[in-house]
Amino acid sequence: MGINMLDLKKSNAQTVLWKLRDLRAATIKELAQLTGLSFATVANILAGFVEEGQVLLGEMQSGTGGRPSQTYLFNAEFSHLLAVSVQVKDGKNVILACVGNLYEEIVWRTEQYLSEIELSSLEAVVELALESYPSISILAFSLPGVEHQGVILTIDYEDLEGVMFSQHFYDKHGLPVLVENDVNAALYGYSKMINSCSVNVGIYFPRYFNPGAAILVDGKVLKGAHGFAGEVRHLPIDIDWPTLDYDDPEMVGAAIVKLIKVFGYIVNPDHLILYGDFFTESVRQVIELSLPKHATHDLIPSPVYTNDLESHIMTGLMAQAVEIYKSTKKP
Repeated sequence: MGINMLDLKKSNAQTVLWKLRDLRAATIKELAQLTGLSFATVANILAGFVEEGQVLLGEMQSGTGGRPSQTYLFNAEFSHLLAVSVQVKDGKNVILACVGNLYEEIVWRTEQYLSEIELSSLEAVVELALESYPSISILAFSLPGVEHQGVILTIDYEDLEGVMFSQHFYDKHGLPVLVENDVNAALYGYSKMINSCSVNVGIYFPRYFNPGAAILVDGKVLKGAHGFAGEVRHLPIDIDWPTLDYDDPEMVGAAIVKLIKVFGYIVNPDHLILYGDFFTESVRQVIELSLPKHATHDLIPSPVYTNDLESHIMTGLMAQAVEIYKSTKKP
C-alpha cells in the first residue's frame, strides 16, 4: 500500500503546529530540528498557518554571524474551547462555564446558581458563551451522571435523564461535543496537573447525592462497558450516602474507609484523591487510623483530601477539548 501524500502533508502540518504550541515561539530552524522535517517543509507549513491566522509572526531573532531569523508564535486565541460543569456548591446547584484558549488558559467565565438544573439552563449558558466568543470550536460538558451511546442514562437531575445530550447540542450549534462524568473529568485533570498517568482513583462526596468514583489507568479513564464504572451507590457495603451525617467524623470516616478499601484492594492505585468539603482534621484522623497499616503504602496510598473539584474538572475538560480540537482541525 503506497503512501498517501495528502495524509502525510496533514500529519506533518499537525506535527509542526503542535510542536510550536509546546514551545509557544520558535524559528523554522528550531522546528525543523525538533520535528525532523526539512527547513523548506517547515517554512511552507508555517507560511500556510500564518496566512490562516493560526500562527503569528514574532520578532526577528539575531543570529550568530548570520541573518536574523523570523520567530513564529502559536496563536492560542485562534480558536476557543467551552467547558461547562454542573455541580453542587455550598448546597446549591450551580452551572460553571469557562472559555479557554488553545493554551487551556481561562479567558472568560460565568457561574450561575439555580434551584433546578434543566436542559434550557445549559442552553442559555452555551448561548451566552458563544455570544461572547464566537470562535468557540468545541463544547465540553461535565455532568454528575452517565452518558452511553449518546443518551444520559442516569444523572442527579431528572430533566436531563434520557436526553440525547451530545446530539442535542451538536444539532443546535454544529460543533463537536464532549460529555464527561464529573469525577472522570476531575481525575483526568488532577492526573494532568501532577503529570501522573499510572493508576489513579478519585472519589467525590457531594453530600446530597451518592458519591461518584473514577479510575484512570495509563492516562485513560476506565468507564466500563456501559459507562457505569465508579457508580458507588450500587456497591453492597450497606451505606445510605444521601442520609449520612457528614458532620459526624466517626460515622462519615468509617463509611469512607469502607469505600477506600474497595478501590484500594481491587485497583491498587498510585494516587487516591478524595473530593469533599467536610474533611476536617477529625475526619482525616478517623480515616488514617482506620486504614490497614500494612496497606497504607503498598496497596492503599495515603489519601489526598481536596475541595478543589471545580478547577480539576475544568483542567480535565480543557485538556480533553484540546485533544478533540487536534483530531478535528484540518490543516
